[in-house]
Amino acid sequence: MSKKVLLHGFAVHLTSPVVRLPLGPAASFEIFKDEVESGEAVVFPWGLKKEVSIFRLLNPFFLLNFYRAEKKIAADPETLWRLKKFIESEQPEEIICHSLGCFMMNNFCDNFVLPDSVKRIVFIQSDDTVVGFSVPLTNVYCPWDPTLLISSLLNGGIRSGLVTTHHDSVKNIFWPLFLPINLHTSTIRDKKFKLFLNNDSVL
Repeated sequence: MSKKVLLHGFAVHLTSPVVRLPLGPAASFEIFKDEVESGEAVVFPWGLKKEVSIFRLLNPFFLLNFYRAEKKIAADPETLWRLKKFIESEQPEEIICHSLGCFMMNNFCDNFVLPDSVKRIVFIQSDDTVVGFSVPLTNVYCPWDPTLLISSLLNGGIRSGLVTTHHDSVKNIFWPLFLPINLHTSTIRDKKFKLFLNNDSVL
């Protein structure tokens, strides 16, 4: 069993020779790499695995279709059932979600009840709106996330990873994105954020 379950976001398993190599067991959660290796944290496996040329990787129409396909997977009953079994097996204290992983978590909580072991959920740059949960939720946001600005246009609503949200059970944390190249994953690569999250723990 692990203390943390990590739900990664969009296109984590999309690779391209030289420019976008496969990620390790921690997926996009670079700051939790050591914890994944020690077993204190574990990544829920999901998403499409695909290798493409750099030309296709830069094609916005391909990326849009890939996004829509993964969003469908994140809401699929089979995926949510697998997540239920995964969480029940791990009995985590925290569930930390990034981007489209937040969308998956919202769908999960619409259909299932969290185990008593879960004390906090963390949304980082959420590619969804925020709803109330039965446990405290930390919503980590930054208004200049280019990925979420595009997502807001595509989905017809402001993503909660861009703004504060007003639910009694939600704690909003502004965390500036500054690490290149992909600003959208800056927070989950920022060691200072991990220190902050540990100090801010409600556990």
